[in-house]
Amino acid sequence: MKRKMAMALAAVLVAGSLPVTVSAATFTDINEVTWASSTIQAVSDKGLINGYEDGTFRAKNNVTYSEAMVMIYNLMDKTGNLKASATNTLPIYQSVLNTYKIPTWSQSTVAYGLSAQILMAADLPKFTTNGVSNPATRQDVAVMFGRALSEKYDIYAGTGVNYNDVWRISDEAMPYVDLLTRLGIVTGDDSGNFNPTANITRAEMAVMMNKTYDLLSNELANTGEITEIVNHDGDYYDVDVKMDNGERNRLTLSDDNISVYNKDGSRELPISSLSKGDKVSLVFDGLVITKIYLLDEETSAQEKYDVTGYIYSLKDSEVNFESENTGETSKYKLDENCTYYLDGKKVTRKDLQNTIDENSDKYAYAGLMTTTENEKVNGVRQDVVYVTAIYVTIMDEYTHTGEVTDFSSSSVSYKMSGSNANKDAKFASGCEFYIGDKKSDVDDLEKLADSGTTYIKITVNKDGKATKIIMAEDKFQDTSTVNATYRVKGITDDYIRVSEGGESVEYSFGSKSDVAFYTWDGKRFNEVDFDEAEDFCDDDHEITIHGKEVSQDVYARIGFGDGKKVSSVYLATESDKESAFGSSEASERKGTVEYIKDGKLKFKTSSTEYSLLNEYNVNPKDKYDSDIENIYANNFKYPLTIGGAQTSSLTVLTRMANCDDVTLYAEVYVNDNNEITRIDARLTAAEGKLVEYDKGKKEFTLETSDGSQFKLKTVSNPKTDSDDYDAEDLETTGYRGSAVELKFNNDGEISDIYVTDSSYNSGTKRVKGTASLDGSKIKIDGKSYSWDSKTYITSSSFTYSTKDMFERMLQDKDIEVYVEATISDSNKVERINARVESAEGEFVEYDSGSVVIETDSRKWSFNTVSKNTLLKNCGLDDEKDFEKKEGKNVTLEFNSDGLVEEF
Repeated sequence: MKRKMAMALAAVLVAGSLPVTVSAATFTDINEVTWASSTIQAVSDKGLINGYEDGTFRAKNNVTYSEAMVMIYNLMDKTGNLKASATNTLPIYQSVLNTYKIPTWSQSTVAYGLSAQILMAADLPKFTTNGVSNPATRQDVAVMFGRALSEKYDIYAGTGVNYNDVWRISDEAMPYVDLLTRLGIVTGDDSGNFNPTANITRAEMAVMMNKTYDLLSNELANTGEITEIVNHDGDYYDVDVKMDNGERNRLTLSDDNISVYNKDGSRELPISSLSKGDKVSLVFDGLVITKIYLLDEETSAQEKYDVTGYIYSLKDSEVNFESENTGETSKYKLDENCTYYLDGKKVTRKDLQNTIDENSDKYAYAGLMTTTENEKVNGVRQDVVYVTAIYVTIMDEYTHTGEVTDFSSSSVSYKMSGSNANKDAKFASGCEFYIGDKKSDVDDLEKLADSGTTYIKITVNKDGKATKIIMAEDKFQDTSTVNATYRVKGITDDYIRVSEGGESVEYSFGSKSDVAFYTWDGKRFNEVDFDEAEDFCDDDHEITIHGKEVSQDVYARIGFGDGKKVSSVYLATESDKESAFGSSEASERKGTVEYIKDGKLKFKTSSTEYSLLNEYNVNPKDKYDSDIENIYANNFKYPLTIGGAQTSSLTVLTRMANCDDVTLYAEVYVNDNNEITRIDARLTAAEGKLVEYDKGKKEFTLETSDGSQFKLKTVSNPKTDSDDYDAEDLETTGYRGSAVELKFNNDGEISDIYVTDSSYNSGTKRVKGTASLDGSKIKIDGKSYSWDSKTYITSSSFTYSTKDMFERMLQDKDIEVYVEATISDSNKVERINARVESAEGEFVEYDSGSVVIETDSRKWSFNTVSKNTLLKNCGLDDEKDFEKKEGKNVTLEFNSDGLVEEF
């Protein structure tokens, strides 16, 4: 359910034909509608609907459209659910309201209704006829209420509405009638009719207002969670529902007296599809529950059952069944009270068998509800699985998952998940191809298959050809997982809670008496009862490491029977994990990283998020300052490398993964819990600004648009895409700040640097050298050039950027300036990057990263290296020592970046 609360505003003042405030106790006609008298009193006390001056309520009077909108406005205001943005909108709609002759006293609230989309422009013609207000119909008022509540509650298709006169409800009104029915705001009459086109009365409006007020005030609907469900051999079910308001409903349900629907009401489900933990909405008719909506995420009905797959044959006493997950075929015995469903309708076994036989060219997709009985078979006691319910949908196609063993442009071979069965399928004409959830083509899937281990979910038609293939670098969810190993977070009578992929997951026991528990004693597993298993999980299992007591985690290997039911739990401490369970096989995943957030890494070609550990490149034994061999952490390391990066850390990796200007490729290894235990990453493309490049050190600093800076390694002599500049040119200060595109080799080193900044590319040539003035021109390396009207001047040595100041500096005989310039086709200087190579003068002061000297022409300020470096180079101990230099003649020495480093 949505929980979007709007800010409460003052109620609109209404006049005209609306009733005035009269105490409910004085209503003289209240007994005319005994079924609503208490509700009328309640809504009057709450200030929702008033009486008339003559002391009457007039419960049987019709409510007009204008009155209904005013009442709904008042209701939303009283409960604090008005939309602030939709109030005071009368001027916007004044013209259209006048056109349709909406009464003046209701125009403010009707304008609100239009702005809040409780009303549509198409509704306005219903309000009046020849200036006379019209009574509202029940279904139109339901639409208005439903739209008002849509900010808080989900609107579905409405196909679960089951009134006797449902055919009379308009398509537009159906979803809103469904919502109000689910919330218990409206019900049918004694004959089970909704009467959609009948005029709504003030009494009926009072009931709707009162129920909606209580609903909104308490923030609750008739929703809750199933906390327990007991199946009495399919005849009936005892169900406990803990309601969201804290109340508990103990229900006794059977398929004969209750209807269960999926959340949009489009599909009827058997009661056997309900399970513990399901979120449900209960629909009441008075005190009787008539319907249940299953509100959990949309799944097929079959997925609510223990086993899913395809029926090969159905006989009197058994069903021949192919598992959807493993592709393996099994025979199950049919319980004598087994119930059968076909597309949500209960049928006989014979009817189901006939339907399957008649559709032999199609697939009978089924869910099986099972129970296990321990009985003698050929004189030996053993567990026998019986089917207690079967839910079937006839389909033209079936779906399997598996690991790709071969992939070509026309077919795929794969090993079925959970088995060694190999299957082949050719691609049907028009076969759809996906990588994760993104539509792709067969060539991209073939490349992905060739890059490493990949998995597919494949849909096959009745001819055995694939019509849809989804490929990913991680396994698809398998509902019959066997022998998975997890870190235990807790255990109760009802479930074991474990950490799976960084998330907390609970696996229900059903009954703990049906689960076998084992603990590891260092050499073997011993069967224990539940209490001993619980104690084992609760114990700290402390070990001493270098004089420190360290608590260990407990790990579990969980075995599942058919479907989701836990059949066994094996427990071992962290120090015994490897000897008890063996080394977990790390699965390799690779591809371009889409993002890292909330401790999860996701590839672009995968829908799975993999959990990152807290520390990488750290040996756990180092944390305890110990060299003891075979510490419980097994001395493993979690390596993380970023090829070509100066620093390999999770922080740098995260910044790269989330930066739009770089493309990060990674190869990772994940354990059974989808935790990444090793990361090998490298950039494959990047763009941004050149901050600094040192060819000798093979270091390149890139700044991206989000402000991040990455220090990257380069090859000895990176390539460029122009003869106008080479790697040595890029090393000069003139290229700093230039926009660049980078390419990388397989080691993550920069192999190509392309300058894309237009200010550099526009010039036909570049010159560099010592600069001076030649009349009105600038002379560079002995050759004179004219100024452009918009010559752009930058420098790391000083902050002056105007042409006049730069010319004065070039005229100063005590200052030597080196420049790199871009020259246009007309031989004009378009851009200059300058640095001072030497300067002499009288020392004036040092001030926060700059030195001021005075030459014969004027005072000049030059940027310096850091204060501490400058003090050290000048042999000074303290910043105050600079004052001793004041008035003395000094020669400034500049480094290659144009910064004063010594004087």
